[in-house]
Amino acid sequence: MPGQITVAELEKAARNLERLAQFLGERRAWTLASDAEAAAISVRNAAASLAALLAEMVGRETAAPEKLRQPDKLRVSSTVSGSRLAKFAEFIDQLQDWFASHHGSPMPPDSDEAVSSILHSLAVAERSINELMKPPVAAADVSQAVVCGDLGPVAEVDMNARLVLEDSVQTPLLQVFRGVAELTPQAKRLVEDFFAKQGIELEGNDRRRIHDKTLRWIQSTPEGHVLVIKLSGLSGRAEAYSSYRPKQ
Repeated sequence: MPGQITVAELEKAARNLERLAQFLGERRAWTLASDAEAAAISVRNAAASLAALLAEMVGRETAAPEKLRQPDKLRVSSTVSGSRLAKFAEFIDQLQDWFASHHGSPMPPDSDEAVSSILHSLAVAERSINELMKPPVAAADVSQAVVCGDLGPVAEVDMNARLVLEDSVQTPLLQVFRGVAELTPQAKRLVEDFFAKQGIELEGNDRRRIHDKTLRWIQSTPEGHVLVIKLSGLSGRAEAYSSYRPKQ
């Protein structure tokens, strides 16, 4: 049974997302740094995915683009870094994991304002990224993490292990079922085998989350690049990171 959601938790998420959206909205006329395209795509996809999940949980539509209150643009122009955007993407991913873990929980009374604020900020972030991405830029190796599971005090994983995923005719990674993109059975096997070799058994929600993350990571792969999934156990938990590198 998922835990209860409190108004305080929603308001904290709303405040953090409002600051994130404010930062991006003010800089939507700036340019992306040369290392920032992959991270920008991750932020945009993460914002859209979380908005869809929250809208489903509360039974309402996502924020309409024509009704957005965009922050004023900053006059001084500069670049937005990939490291900053990668942190934003990771934060939104963590929020999505939290909301997903509470899926099925009723929203508390007096939560409408916080929910509306969250949906609005996510829509502002998504639109701002779209504006930032208008100039063509090159992508580089940008990482974000998702916790796979608790393997004890120290996660014994091979931090040199790599899973390289490239969508191709020979090895298709995506398929469309009833109009919705999903991983192919072969792609799911590749991912699960990769974690199994590190002693990480993906079950239930953990398997669903890593499948969802992998799908988004594949969809975010810039043209001419491949997805590379890495592992880390430095935090005491097994963590999977997405990164991108040019095709060999």
